[in-house]
Amino acid sequence: MRKFYRRISEKKTSTIVGLLLAEVLIVFFVCACGNNLKEDNKVIDGITNETMVESNPDFVKAQELYIANKCISCHGTDLSGRVGANSNLQKVGNKLTAEQIQNQIKNGGGGMYPYKDKLTEEEVILLTNWLRSKK
Repeated sequence: MRKFYRRISEKKTSTIVGLLLAEVLIVFFVCACGNNLKEDNKVIDGITNETMVESNPDFVKAQELYIANKCISCHGTDLSGRVGANSNLQKVGNKLTAEQIQNQIKNGGGGMYPYKDKLTEEEVILLTNWLRSKK
């Protein structure tokens, strides 16, 4: 009789160990595979930040303002900057707050011309939100 109970006990133990191992493997694969969300936040379920920016009508308007106001001459077509490190805007959303970006656009400084007399408040906000998305 003892052998019978020992076998049942051994089977239960091996079943429990097997289930625990399976759970650990499932957790590992789920965590390893992820859900397409990358650390740098560039891809979310197959949609890149660039795609989101291109499809946002306000960002399209901001890009048009960027071109129309000749921002390209100093900041470049790809925002990499053409007149020194401070003119690079590629990751400006990580470096400056919305208030700091608005202030820079309106008042200029550091070699940048002020645009408070050239842009409306709405246009400044459009540009600010677009630049804040650059991370």
